[in-house]
Amino acid sequence: MARPSLSKNASQRRGKTLAKKAVGAAKSATKAASNLTGKAKTTVQNATSNASIPTLNFTSPSEVEGQLPQFNPQQYQVSDPLSPPESMPQVTQSQFVSASRIYDGGMRALQLTGKAFDLTRERFVVESKKAKTFSAGVQTATAFEKVKGDLADYQIQLQNNQQKNIELGTAKLRTTTAQSIAVETEKELSEKLAQAQTGAELAQLQTQEKQTKLAEFKLLLTPQV
Repeated sequence: MARPSLSKNASQRRGKTLAKKAVGAAKSATKAASNLTGKAKTTVQNATSNASIPTLNFTSPSEVEGQLPQFNPQQYQVSDPLSPPESMPQVTQSQFVSASRIYDGGMRALQLTGKAFDLTRERFVVESKKAKTFSAGVQTATAFEKVKGDLADYQIQLQNNQQKNIELGTAKLRTTTAQSIAVETEKELSEKLAQAQTGAELAQLQTQEKQTKLAEFKLLLTPQV
């Protein structure tokens, strides 16, 4: 029975070692992602528990390092370019393709999320313009209503002035009529006075005439000597 060659055994051991390292790296990445997810959930819960704080997770400088992917540059240090260390983290071609597919999908998802935020920002800008335009329209309508009120006040004042002018004209007419009546009454009284004076003079003349006739008649009755 032929013994397996040393090179074949070494290749198998190397393959097993690389597979174990790849699995370990994948587990480490999964654990780091789980930790980040847990931190994110805790942050969101803390933010949403207080209604006065918006649910916006701003990263402080002290939290930046904790949100970075795990990376140890010492693991990728190579002393001999022709003999890289077997302890260097490695992945198989299928793992690389699978992880790349996930990363590409994640970046596309983030890009779409960014576009959604861009769209929402523009929507807020338009909503703000809409609100300002509506406010300007309300102010314009208010100005129009004030003008209508001023016009109504003007019409009311105009009607009041016209009524006062009518009352003034009526008062003037009453004054003129009273003056005319007074003049005519004065004339009538003057005529009556003149008629009374004429009647008195006529009566006086008649009296004098009768007295003269009486005297003449008495003379006729007196016997002459």
